[in-house]
Amino acid sequence: MNTRFPHLFSPLRVKGILLKNRIMSAPNMLFHTVDGRPTEYYAPYLEHKARGGAGIVNLGEVSVGDGGNHVPEMKKTHDNLPLFAELSAAIHEHGALASAELTHGGLKIRPEYNTRRAMGPVAAETAPGVFAEAMTKEMMEEVCRQYADTAEYVLWAGFDTVLLHFGHGWLPAQFLSPIVNTRTDEFGGSLENRMRFPLMILRAVRERVGPKQPVMARVSGSERTEGGFTVEDTICFLEKAQEYIDLVEVSVEGLQNNMTATFRPLGINTDLSEAIKRDGRVKIPVYTVGAVLYPEQAEEIIASGKADGVSMSRALIADPYFPEKAFAGREEDITPCIRCLGCCDSDNLTRHMICSVNPLIGREARLGFGEDVSRAKHTKRVLVIGGGPAGMTAAVTAARRGHEVTLWEKSGRLGGLLNFTDADSLKHDLRRYKDFLIAQTEKAGVRIVLDKTATASEAAALAPDDIVLAAGSKPIEPRFIPGWENARHALSVYRDSASVGERIVIVGGGLVGVETGLHLRNLGRDVTVLEMEDEYARDGGFGYKYGLQYTVREKQLRVITGARCREIRRDAVVYEKNGVSVTLPCDCVYYAVGMRSEDGLYEELAPLGIRITAAGDCKKPGKVSGAVHSGFFAAMDIGRF
Repeated sequence: MNTRFPHLFSPLRVKGILLKNRIMSAPNMLFHTVDGRPTEYYAPYLEHKARGGAGIVNLGEVSVGDGGNHVPEMKKTHDNLPLFAELSAAIHEHGALASAELTHGGLKIRPEYNTRRAMGPVAAETAPGVFAEAMTKEMMEEVCRQYADTAEYVLWAGFDTVLLHFGHGWLPAQFLSPIVNTRTDEFGGSLENRMRFPLMILRAVRERVGPKQPVMARVSGSERTEGGFTVEDTICFLEKAQEYIDLVEVSVEGLQNNMTATFRPLGINTDLSEAIKRDGRVKIPVYTVGAVLYPEQAEEIIASGKADGVSMSRALIADPYFPEKAFAGREEDITPCIRCLGCCDSDNLTRHMICSVNPLIGREARLGFGEDVSRAKHTKRVLVIGGGPAGMTAAVTAARRGHEVTLWEKSGRLGGLLNFTDADSLKHDLRRYKDFLIAQTEKAGVRIVLDKTATASEAAALAPDDIVLAAGSKPIEPRFIPGWENARHALSVYRDSASVGERIVIVGGGLVGVETGLHLRNLGRDVTVLEMEDEYARDGGFGYKYGLQYTVREKQLRVITGARCREIRRDAVVYEKNGVSVTLPCDCVYYAVGMRSEDGLYEELAPLGIRITAAGDCKKPGKVSGAVHSGFFAAMDIGRF
């Protein structure tokens, strides 16, 4: 028994199957199929989770019938059965149980990806020109058969269980919601009526798979909205549902509630799972999902009786080996999730999956598994210039591959631009990741030289075989604005908080400007952010931006879009909006109008004839994902010849 996390690593028996621990790899969206067939990315991705030690690994988003919402869905045909079987086999090979999440979009069905129109408890226009029809009892019975067919199919393919998705606004949740379900027949109105169709689905699945087959469900513990269903309603539903299911995973309804960006608390749904557990009417195991990121946090949740287990999505994307490392007492080596939601955005879904802090996730078919970074064919002497996230990632990766690595950092500490997180009131996850990178750099045996300004002559004297230039970036000064010298860059807020006034204007409404504004609001300052475009935080992905905008409203940060700054004075900013000039009094002005690469050293180093790779902001200013990925792949390319 693991002595640090005994509850987390205790086994659990669920209707004849034994879970080796209380960690479930939650289903997540993988948008990479071709003509409805799983590609070569799927099996290694799932295997990665199983190798990492999770007790259950879920395949996400298997659509029921024509109930798909996300593209592209996997088609459950006879020809595809061997491909599904490979997915379950990849999970089984490492001692985990294989599960598939079954979803039906209902009102959210995307007509461009399905042969039938959307449907739900009521008729509605779900998008401009897209109309959903109210389901008849015959339609409900058809969907029940489709649920049973889909469950039978994935079990036939070797999966141990299914996770029926009854939350997050999918079809069953639409019927459970008194806000959405306004029917006046036997399927609407009272809770008893609203749960009638969801219970029909569960009954149909149970009758098809038999009494001995484990079946799980994901539910939303509450709508957390006035007039919506409550946790008491969920308990009443589960009291009846447990006749058909053997384990329940508790999430929450509503995008604003389950979009757990870095601004939201950890364990945001544990109050719901705890309420269900404390009530006593629900006898089956209860798992919680939502911002469970650390083993000590997961242990406390289970030990205190808030849940019987934890379901993790992004924590196991950032580091699939989370369970194995925690069990081995190496929790300091677990790569922290920074809750940037990049895995949900993934370059507008044009790629399979992207994790800001784990370049290998989703790339296993091409690159192998995270803890198995191969040693280089030829050992090299490597110089890394810059100790920010790109430089540290390059240094650690190169050292692990067997190279002799020296890192030069011009300041007195590692961390680069991420050092602002030490003083930030919001970016706790990013600060933890920054500290993790520093610790890993020191642990990897990298020779670290601080207060070292790199020059071409000194680099030549070191005689490296390869140089990774990760010199970072510097703020663009808004010299095009009269009086710009009266302002300072937004990041100076974190270095000199004592000089920050009470009334503050920030020129530039990208992520840096808005996040700095939120930090200052946390400190009680009156803050206005001016953005010249019609939308702020345009450089953020959908998921992260949604959480950011929700927090802007919550913190009452004033953001004025379509505002072009015309002049910066010592005590005011003049901006123009809709052709009207406005003078805004203030105590301090900050700007965040972009960054410029510090790449000048590249041209100085080039005549040395040493192989040079630019990484991070030095290559292209961007977010943490660009720094980490470019640093990683720069190191992976060293030593091939």
